[in-house]
Amino acid sequence: MSYIIRGTLRGFLCSDCVEPLSGMTLRLYPIRQDPGTKPGDPEDPKRTFAVLDQDAVKARGPLLGEGKTDEAGRFSIEIGDSRGYDGGALEVDLYCGNVPHHPGPPRRDPVQVMMAVLRPEWSREEKGEVFRWDHDVSYRLWCWLRGLFDAWVICGHVRNCKTREPLAGLKVSAFDVDWLQDDALGNAVTGPDGHFRIDYTSAAFRTTIFSPLINVELTGGPDVYFRVESSGGAVLLNEPSSRGRKPDRENRGPCFCVDLCVDADPPPPYDNPLFTNVGNFHILADIDSATGLANKTKLGVGGNGWGWFGDLKLRGYCPKTKPGTGEQMYYRFLYSRGGTEHPVTGGLLADVLVGSRLIQWDLDGNGTMDWVFQDVIISGAGATADLPTPPVVPPGTPWGAPPPHVVVPDADGWIRVDPRAIDGGFYGPLVQLRSYVVVPVGPTPSNGPNAAVADPKNGELVTLIFETTTDPANAALTERQVAQPTLLVNNWEEVRELNLLQFTAPGANACSKLGADLNILYTVDHQLIAEWALGISSAASPWSAPVLPSGNTPRGQFGNQHVSLAGWPPCSYTVSLSSRRKLTNGEGNDDANSSSLTFCIC
Repeated sequence: MSYIIRGTLRGFLCSDCVEPLSGMTLRLYPIRQDPGTKPGDPEDPKRTFAVLDQDAVKARGPLLGEGKTDEAGRFSIEIGDSRGYDGGALEVDLYCGNVPHHPGPPRRDPVQVMMAVLRPEWSREEKGEVFRWDHDVSYRLWCWLRGLFDAWVICGHVRNCKTREPLAGLKVSAFDVDWLQDDALGNAVTGPDGHFRIDYTSAAFRTTIFSPLINVELTGGPDVYFRVESSGGAVLLNEPSSRGRKPDRENRGPCFCVDLCVDADPPPPYDNPLFTNVGNFHILADIDSATGLANKTKLGVGGNGWGWFGDLKLRGYCPKTKPGTGEQMYYRFLYSRGGTEHPVTGGLLADVLVGSRLIQWDLDGNGTMDWVFQDVIISGAGATADLPTPPVVPPGTPWGAPPPHVVVPDADGWIRVDPRAIDGGFYGPLVQLRSYVVVPVGPTPSNGPNAAVADPKNGELVTLIFETTTDPANAALTERQVAQPTLLVNNWEEVRELNLLQFTAPGANACSKLGADLNILYTVDHQLIAEWALGISSAASPWSAPVLPSGNTPRGQFGNQHVSLAGWPPCSYTVSLSSRRKLTNGEGNDDANSSSLTFCIC
């Protein structure tokens, strides 16, 4: 009969700071009976949490089973039939090669520690006898073990001094008072609950400006003081170094917990849903609300007076649950064109990666279901099941990475934030809008080169709307974001017409012999032209290309450009007309395009 022990292992750094003991190996041995004791007598407390030397490990008796903890401190150990175990008391050793969060390689050889004595109460299950054991290693013992590996940690919280509310997003820096110079122990940023953690080694406070020749620390541990800064760099707390000499801060051990307070207003809730950007452009700061055009360049993209085209990534954040209630969250985008609102769904959507989630998957094909990351895609079609179907492969064959999880909005555009999503929800692109489905795309009708465009095409103003809810079927629960950016979207192709007057004669072509003159007929037109240019190129030598018209004038230009060919050597020549629209999708700009014609001088 098999015996299985499952559970979790945690270690306390202080009363309100605990960490899962990941990467640890638990080893099970039969209990040893001390001389003079009888079965059932209380165990000698000296037999728990003692470091074992090699001789002591060899004297432990047969190893019944062992297992390694995962990132959450979980373990499962099976004692097979062949071990001769009868379900009695066990001794549990902890084999430790390093400790979690150690800021560097191990500073010593692995150690084996006698940790506990168990008298399991077994429960019969399908796979055998099972015992659940969740164990917390005390602050005193766990910090002592961390000290063996030279792993030092500061755990703490930052709160508002008046309201006692936790403050998130603040940078906390810790220092040690030293007789030569104060040492920086490290820094960290507070989380949503105001919690921070700084890991370091003794080198941070024992090293001096004369190291490695002289390493000095007057006492066994650091004398700690702190500085707290806002995300913008404003100093909110700047303790004097003398604070580190106070009894509650002096000569701190491997684990030190502290509560700090600052006179600052708490930051706004970080977990509210919000639509913030079109690509790289902030919907309030970077887009002119009157014209719908970008008002600046962002990360080398766009510029003042630029319009929008192509696939637009609408970026922001939506949590998995409603802040304060824990209810499931949904979100959607709508667009308004000409005053009529439409949900963004179906063919309006291009595929976009919105986040990742954790699922169990046999990545290596070894029969173990590991926790792996799976991409979450928002698409207009092709929804997948909540969990992917395992591939049909021979045993031992790696499954490979899991296929993406595809989410398709419902008919009203509502998207459920995946409860398995990491980072608290979807952060970054929330949907990718095909703007060319909203505003037409295609060639602009032209009257040919050297002629004004009779029907010039302009873009249209499109307003983007972001909504959230906890129940798509209940309209009363829908919340609409006040900030609604308006974009000037223009997907029309520019007019770019080019011909040579000499080619308009019956039978003329690129091989026709030209006389002493050349007339270039051209038309460039678009509502938003970034630049256009005429040019002539050739391999002829000696020869210098003439200066031809170019510019960035609104709507472009048309004309008949005369060029004298007198003195040009016999060769082939290429006339080109290039243009580029002043359009961006928020992450990239429109590419330049060109038309060309070749003529020969024989």
